[in-house]
Amino acid sequence: MTDTATTFERFGEVWETGDVDVVDELLPADVVYHLAPFPDMDRAGLKQFMSAFHDAFPDFSLTVQDAFDTDDRSAHRWSCRGTLTGDSGLLPGAPTGAATEATGCHIVAWRDGMPVEIWHHGDWLGWLQKAGVVPALG
Repeated sequence: MTDTATTFERFGEVWETGDVDVVDELLPADVVYHLAPFPDMDRAGLKQFMSAFHDAFPDFSLTVQDAFDTDDRSAHRWSCRGTLTGDSGLLPGAPTGAATEATGCHIVAWRDGMPVEIWHHGDWLGWLQKAGVVPALG
């Protein structure tokens, strides 16, 4: 049985470090990564997304608050922080220098010890508002 906590911890480190080559060790090429509002991604698409995200938020940090798993599913509740200091094709406009934070979770479906489908849920609107990319509502 794969240690889901260790795998997810390493996956979180990729978001922090930008070392997307590690994703090849953690996910199969045909993994399905759901991250609304973006189109579903396979491993190659996810690596491109993660690289662009790290370019925009090079000081990104992630803390896992809670995790649990069953034989074929795991859930990981987290909080994260970052500062929009880098240029990235992922976001419109120039870096704002604004710090931001959000909470969210990943739900992971496992088969034969590998993540085969991942649902990434987070407060993207709040993240982008605090980063100065999207104006506050109201």
